[in-house]
Amino acid sequence: MHEAPASFPSRVCTAWSRWSCLALLCLALAPSISAGPVHTASEPFAFQVRVSLSDRAAATLQHLDEGIVISASYSGKPRSSAKQHADQVGQIALGTQNVEIPGKPATVIVNGSSVKRGHLAWIRGPVRLNVNVYSARRSGPNNLLACDFFDGRFRSTSHHPVQIHCSLIEEKAAVRHRT
Repeated sequence: MHEAPASFPSRVCTAWSRWSCLALLCLALAPSISAGPVHTASEPFAFQVRVSLSDRAAATLQHLDEGIVISASYSGKPRSSAKQHADQVGQIALGTQNVEIPGKPATVIVNGSSVKRGHLAWIRGPVRLNVNVYSARRSGPNNLLACDFFDGRFRSTSHHPVQIHCSLIEEKAAVRHRT
């Protein structure tokens, strides 16, 4: 009777402990989950957001089982030939993407898949990015959070996560405009 050969992980892991193999596998995969730039050929408008919370905001969101929404809006200044496509504030809206996360601090990838690539020809200059963060309103109709916001050129987000700190509105903490 002929015994089937063991699969690759089984052969390698017989000499080492299974835990050593798992550790090596995690190290091999580490570059794919790093905190560096997240741009890819298929999603060139992807970026990371790092959401932090005040102690009171974290406790309240946990108690209410409330989530957090990260809203990313992409836009640009219109070319003279595309002004008829501009929105009410004179910008070309390229798309908005909302990402909902549990109500705790996290670093999140916004993949940028909502950008209307066909509209890029209508803009002059860089793509602009606006990032707002607010509570998901699962526990009631009102937003609970006062959060920093980002409003600037998209390229300035390519190497470091956008840092957004949130507190409860009732804490009356200062909100920062990040660029």
